[in-house]
Amino acid sequence: MPTLAQERQMRNVLAEKIASGNPTLQKEAAASLDKFIRKSFKEQSYSDKILEPQQLTTEDFYPHMTSDKLWVMLEIEPECPGVVTMAYNTPAPIMTFGAKRTLTSIDRIKSVRMKKEVNELITWSVSLRDIQADFQLKELHTKVDSRFMACLNACVGTRPNTVMKATGSVHYHRVYDGLTSNALAESLKYIPKLGYKDNGLNSKTLLMNSITFKEFAKWKPWDAGQDFTSDILKNGLQSVESGLMGLKFVQTIKRKLVPDGAVYHFGDPNFIGRSYVWIEPTMIIKQRDHSVEFHVFCERGGGVFVFIGLAKVEYTGV
Repeated sequence: MPTLAQERQMRNVLAEKIASGNPTLQKEAAASLDKFIRKSFKEQSYSDKILEPQQLTTEDFYPHMTSDKLWVMLEIEPECPGVVTMAYNTPAPIMTFGAKRTLTSIDRIKSVRMKKEVNELITWSVSLRDIQADFQLKELHTKVDSRFMACLNACVGTRPNTVMKATGSVHYHRVYDGLTSNALAESLKYIPKLGYKDNGLNSKTLLMNSITFKEFAKWKPWDAGQDFTSDILKNGLQSVESGLMGLKFVQTIKRKLVPDGAVYHFGDPNFIGRSYVWIEPTMIIKQRDHSVEFHVFCERGGGVFVFIGLAKVEYTGV
């Protein structure tokens, strides 16, 4: 963590380069911010913690018959009931059934454009890094996470305890006992019961919002042992993240995307799907007359979701 003096010095150096009118110095300023941008994006986007994106190369692209966009072709396992692709520039996820292959596009996602007078930028007291984290990066990772959830909900369904036609199984369960140890243990049986190849798939990662995550603070010694509950009281809920039933816990403050009481279960990443990145979040700086504009963009491929490693559990009373 830089000191206030160091932060002020970095801000002044960046501001001088951006306001210089020299394209080379402006590119240097943008490049110096890219590392911070990418680190912050990974910290704030919960979907990338669940399905880590793979870096693409030019050899990965598929020449489309009717489109000049970038496309990636994926093989679909013969016994897989179907997939859902996540294109960022389409209104809804695309579902594919009964095919041997599917395509997913690479789309550009852009933040809002920030505009500032050159002279004002030099005396600007606000850190450019704070502006990116609060406004530009927030818009990017919210777009990524919201499309992630749209695809996920298309796989598990929107009505609890309803059989999905694609698999003949229930992927969205409602539990009326709250997030107790017994309810959690019972919910860990849902993915194995999907019965795909009887290969023993298990829940590996659980996604919930920060309100739901606090339910673990209610657990009693007979739920998870005296040591575990005491550790929560002393050190906080990081005790849950560090080791509970061998699970990985991902929590988010985005309650509009992940509602209170909802817990999404994910199996092994190889049975969830794929996510791709072509260009990491990158800063673009342009000077026009007496003003400077800057925005952040990235280019990503939609995740490809399969049904066999996904479940949603809704715990009432949270």
